[in-house]
Amino acid sequence: MAIDMTLTPRYDPDENISRHGASDPEQCEKMAKRQGWELIRWQKTNDPILKVDCIFEGLTEFPPSPYEPEHEREE
Repeated sequence: MAIDMTLTPRYDPDENISRHGASDPEQCEKMAKRQGWELIRWQKTNDPILKVDCIFEGLTEFPPSPYEPEHEREE
């Protein structure tokens, strides 16, 4: 079943899962390994570029980019 990424929250506290888009399931595996996150599963999306939603256990956030000025970072 494909999901609409624009309607799906990134973090769901009720299920304690986080979602991040990727181009294919292999990228989900790479993301999990690189970030040290536990990949639970992936789902197809309707997005032509980010074709899958990687679903991870818990609250997952990427570290801030070193190229993003500190005053523009979300708190």
